[in-house]
Amino acid sequence: MVWAKLPDDSGETLALERHGTGFRLYVSPQESRAERYALKALVARWMPRSRTAKCLRWKLPNRQLELMRSTEHAKAFYAGLQVCAMPWLCPVCSAKIAERRKAELQAAMATAKARGWQVLLLTLTVPHGMGDDLNVMLDQMRQAWRYCSTSRAGKAMRKAIGLMGTVRALEVTYGQNGFHPHFHVLLFLDKSKTPHEVAQSFAPIWQRACLKAGLERPSDEHGCRVDDGSRAADYVAKGGLDSHWGFEDEVTKGHSKKGRRGSLTPFDFLRAYRETGDDKFRRLFLVYADAFSGQRQLYWSNGLKALLAVEDLTDEEVATQEDDADIVLAQLTSDDWKAVVDTHSEAALLNVAETHPDALEAFLDGVRAIARACRGSGTRRRLAFPLRLAGEREG
Repeated sequence: MVWAKLPDDSGETLALERHGTGFRLYVSPQESRAERYALKALVARWMPRSRTAKCLRWKLPNRQLELMRSTEHAKAFYAGLQVCAMPWLCPVCSAKIAERRKAELQAAMATAKARGWQVLLLTLTVPHGMGDDLNVMLDQMRQAWRYCSTSRAGKAMRKAIGLMGTVRALEVTYGQNGFHPHFHVLLFLDKSKTPHEVAQSFAPIWQRACLKAGLERPSDEHGCRVDDGSRAADYVAKGGLDSHWGFEDEVTKGHSKKGRRGSLTPFDFLRAYRETGDDKFRRLFLVYADAFSGQRQLYWSNGLKALLAVEDLTDEEVATQEDDADIVLAQLTSDDWKAVVDTHSEAALLNVAETHPDALEAFLDGVRAIARACRGSGTRRRLAFPLRLAGEREG
């Protein structure tokens, strides 16, 4: 991180971090987490009957609610709360699940490379327009992918390139031509092939598959692209959550990235609504939610996890994973938690637990007092808590 002084007389400085070949504003992990909780609150408001509306708000029955700290990552978290484990809808669960899935893919890629295999990234797109139905497009794309896997031509192509298995993820962005769904697929090959060779083999199969599924023919230029490890820097430039953007990020974090070149990701709809209050972003998010709810984040081809010794865990198992070595920082009563939720201070409490654990009780006392004052006045309003405690210096 570096500090840059603004070219004016204000004396203000900005924190910057390296991003690709340049710099971008530094956002601390605590600030990112606070944003995720704020975005999740929007989803809960728009979808009050969804699992996300209860996520990290409702206590689990017969469980003590505890404030914990991971011994491995030094991150604070809550134990004893319901989680939705819906990475497409919940920014908080999405971040945790994506990190765990990223670790799975890193391990799988390392195992594959140790065996002398090659790992390539395949991106498949389809023509799209503003009036297209997202649900219909997704169904057609899945049909096209099945054709690539089961047709005689598809099977012959897979054998020719030495394809041992795939990990497929679906991503969608939104731009001037409407929703743009596309596949990112990790290809595990036991033969040495150039990206160009694989693209030349895959492209005609994909084009025929799309036509058979009722889609328009993908273009030769954009329909099928294959990248190798030398393109990792390009994924950094996509503005993801991680400054070291690789294949595993591209596959696991697509819906949560920040769009570029005028396009928006699904979580950008939430950000845009917070900034503008424009109802069109709410409507767009609900269209997306209807199409993606209940979908798996990653699709591993049959047998690949066993072949690469990757443990088979559901999103819910990943979202609720805890380590026996994790430390209990505090036990929270039902009244404590009601005060935290009523004042929207879930993220702020985690920040204090990580940076000033000795001040937890004082912070909770303040939360309780403010919650009582709000109840006494008959109001229930969002309260903003500083990320730094009084007396702490910035920088």
